Amino acid sequence: MIKLISIFTLTAFAVIPCFLSAKQEHHLNVIPTPQEVTLSAGQFRISSQTRIVLANAATAQDRFTADQLNEHLIGLGFSPLDVSEESRSRSRTSNFVYIGPPASTKGKALLAGGVSGFADAMLKEGYILSVTSEGVVILGESERGRYYGMMTLLQLIAKEKKAAVVPRVFIRDWPLQSIRGITDDLSRGQVSTQENFKAIIRYLSRHKLNVYSPYIEDIFVFKGHPLIGKGRGALLPNEVKELDSYAKRYHVELIPIFETLGHWENILLLPEYAHLAEFPGAHTINVSDERVYTLLDEMIGELAGAFSSPYFNMAADESWDVGLGASRDLVEKSDLASVHAEHYKKLFAMLAKHGKRPLMYGDIILNHPSILEKIPRDVIIVDWQYWAGQSYPSADIFRRAGFPFIVSPAIWNFTGPWPNFLNTVINVRNFSRAGYDNGALGILTSNWNDYGGETLRELNYYGFAWTAECAWQPLKADPVQFEQAFFSNFFGNAEAGQYAQAAYHLLSNVYTHLEWHEIWRHPLLPVRPSILNNLWRFQAIESSMPFVNDLLEKAAGRATLNKEHFRTVRFVTRLNLWFTQRIRARESIRDAQEDSTLNADEQAVAIRSVCSRMIAETEILKREFTDLWMRTNREDNLHLLVARYDRQIAYWNEISADPHMGDPSIPSAWLYHPRANPLKRDSTAEQVPRAWFRLTFRSDDAHTPGGIQLLADTYAGVFVNGIEVGTVFARRSLSLTVEQQRVKAWDLTPFLRPGKNVIAMESVTYDTFGSAGINILGYKTTPGGTTMMVVLDNHVKVSDHAAAGWKEADFDDSRWLPAAAKEVPYTVVAPDFSRNRLSWIER
Repeated sequence: MIKLISIFTLTAFAVIPCFLSAKQEHHLNVIPTPQEVTLSAGQFRISSQTRIVLANAATAQDRFTADQLNEHLIGLGFSPLDVSEESRSRSRTSNFVYIGPPASTKGKALLAGGVSGFADAMLKEGYILSVTSEGVVILGESERGRYYGMMTLLQLIAKEKKAAVVPRVFIRDWPLQSIRGITDDLSRGQVSTQENFKAIIRYLSRHKLNVYSPYIEDIFVFKGHPLIGKGRGALLPNEVKELDSYAKRYHVELIPIFETLGHWENILLLPEYAHLAEFPGAHTINVSDERVYTLLDEMIGELAGAFSSPYFNMAADESWDVGLGASRDLVEKSDLASVHAEHYKKLFAMLAKHGKRPLMYGDIILNHPSILEKIPRDVIIVDWQYWAGQSYPSADIFRRAGFPFIVSPAIWNFTGPWPNFLNTVINVRNFSRAGYDNGALGILTSNWNDYGGETLRELNYYGFAWTAECAWQPLKADPVQFEQAFFSNFFGNAEAGQYAQAAYHLLSNVYTHLEWHEIWRHPLLPVRPSILNNLWRFQAIESSMPFVNDLLEKAAGRATLNKEHFRTVRFVTRLNLWFTQRIRARESIRDAQEDSTLNADEQAVAIRSVCSRMIAETEILKREFTDLWMRTNREDNLHLLVARYDRQIAYWNEISADPHMGDPSIPSAWLYHPRANPLKRDSTAEQVPRAWFRLTFRSDDAHTPGGIQLLADTYAGVFVNGIEVGTVFARRSLSLTVEQQRVKAWDLTPFLRPGKNVIAMESVTYDTFGSAGINILGYKTTPGGTTMMVVLDNHVKVSDHAAAGWKEADFDDSRWLPAAAKEVPYTVVAPDFSRNRLSWIER
């Protein structure tokens, strides 16, 4: 059965090899793979009489290492072993697990037997593990080395009936890179519970990863800034300190990543901090405002006090907005590279004051290489490249420039329900090799929570383990051997691992991989284009997901560890199938609408039946997702994702109420100045970056709105009869918090007066190749209580300049031009004002 699965996977689904061949070369199921291994026939049996023996003068950390063995044995259903120091166990020559330095009694005896000792590369984190039929010896010059020897031993222990056994083996092992870890995005969605944070730390430690780097934008409670992170699950300083202390025991260092230039949109969206933005809606702070540095110094000081690491990643990535708004004059006086460099140097000084050595992302530097000549060479560059490539030239750039650097590939967990492990395997392995070949300090693999972090973090463990393998053995990391070890270890035995491995591969098939943007589209919109044949894709999902569920059931029945993981994977299969059901439902609705053999009532009955089924299934999915989220994450931010399910349910209810609904796109057009060219992305096209719009009407006109919905490209201020009503300034972002602010609506009735009225709008874009535009849609309630949309496009005028009084109703706009409808590269779903649902901008 298992062999057939492998063939099926390879031929029918074109995924990476399933690695289930019976001809595999035997190796230890240990991650990361040790450097030197000598296997012998036989095994050591751990019994109730086995004793853990610590070398004389053992440290508290060594006792903690011994505790790891007992905790593991208890987890396997065995009793814990007695622990004693060597001085009390001198007569014991067998049935022991010994932990000590090379200079200890058993250490000297072992090394005197002619085996290779401790090379310089082994002193900090290396170890020797010797397993004979008489006992186990773990040696390490450092506490961490001895701990890592224990981590290897735990992975070697197998449960055979009523005994725990370990193969006879001699291992000399050490890492080839000093920094080995992951970064974890907390700011766009999932914020773990304290227990889940600790579980992640333990998992990293088990695989000899030594850095956990949480990514922070607003997810920290700053003393003087209670609005930052409010309702977002922000970490309290004492929570960070607790995790920091906890991680140290497991030899994991917590290095914070705190944004200090770009990706400030969550904070800059708050009215209290909007004045610090480069421009309204910017994702970047204004480097020409000294108040920014006062705030950053305060924030860095508080974070520095919570994290004990001497390192601090100041991020500063993707700061594309610098120079487009408030700092434009500053950039024009010098250049963009110099402005960035000066900002960096101010932060370096802050970090030095707080006793921290800076790390920073290198993307802006790669775009402006002259920065390398303007900043000190002791800053550590974190070079992030997430594409699957054969080579990565950036590593050579930083080596030649003389900067210490760390490579940062990615677990592709941010695009859809199932991480793109095909890209992950290639990216992590090849970038790690490129880094090692160019003298990198190590690797920090990223995972991100883009668009609310809907991909459940529990699916990242495969990527964490693969990072460990590539970081420890950058030149020899082998996906075939890794997968055999990973699935067997993660689920407790080889048989469960084989079934789970096959399920993983089917889900990783490019034809079954979905993206969130296509999953949550309005049901009646055309299917989102793909570079692959969509008919093949949807058929692959429908054909393979039941088979995946069968594999998961078999794996769960055999697994002894991490059985709860299967529930998360099953949810992905259910969501995938729901997506194809949604596609089929759209086809059924269109077929019913066009079926001339049915009258209108019969068509409506058929369509409502489809809607009812989809609503019921979506409700089930929502409950399941909510439960899975709450098992590991804080409740904060969950509502952002539940809103997606609710929006889908609303769509189905609206279709049910209007069975003959056609195109669900918004009926109002995007309006610009006639000279604007919003779709042209080059310097040859004329653009109108600032525009003023006016819509005049009399209170008794047919098109008089009682309220309006407004979208902007990218900023718009709204005035009614000279009175400011509000603004729209949020723009496209990786943050769902921001995305939900891109559409605004206002009730205008408090501002209207008898006779002539005006809605005046000032719009600005800060896009280098963009024009200012708006999308305005009115609504009003009829005497019968029905809320209806009012399209106002033909009544809107525009100008590229504005004179005094332009906001007033009696202003003479006779020379203004009719606003021109222009195409934009995205779709907007029409609102349902009667249900208080505003439009949504599709990606």
